[in-house]
Amino acid sequence: MSESRDKMIRSAASLIGSHGMNATSFSDVLADSGVSRGSIYHHFPQGKRQLAACAIRLTSDQVLAHLRSSTAVNAEDALTHFVALFRQVVAAAGAAAGCAVAGVTIDVADDDDDLLAVAREAFQSWVSLLGSQLEDTGMRHERAHAVAVISIASVEGALILCRTEGSDEPLRVVQSQLLALLRST
Repeated sequence: MSESRDKMIRSAASLIGSHGMNATSFSDVLADSGVSRGSIYHHFPQGKRQLAACAIRLTSDQVLAHLRSSTAVNAEDALTHFVALFRQVVAAAGAAAGCAVAGVTIDVADDDDDLLAVAREAFQSWVSLLGSQLEDTGMRHERAHAVAVISIASVEGALILCRTEGSDEPLRVVQSQLLALLRST
């Protein structure tokens, strides 16, 4: 992949996470990435949807890499590690950041099966890996899967609340309640 293409994808992921897919234009991506206009049409001949799919994949790869870097030996540490990534993102963006996967999913038309499939694959891969990590700590498969789904859904919702409140407090609450959920059974 070329450096220009990488820059555009990173910019698109950040902008889509913060503003949504519909509010992110090629011009926004070019301004943010510093790449020339001709590059965008060269690297993304299928247009904005192709760029959005790449932004989803980049975001997903980053989340998966973060999850894989976990050295957690218990479920509490695994969840804390997962939430920590999003807390870092929110802190770095002054609570204005979101998730590119959610940013596309929310904005895409119901009949856009291709982009929805890319988003579905991203979320499913996060659930699968986090669930496996929870299983590795001794949690039953069904419960590990359910806790992974609840965790990802809660974090995605918390990102929206963080943005509206201008604070990372919703993520702190989600983390606290996820840990309480683990202790409850």
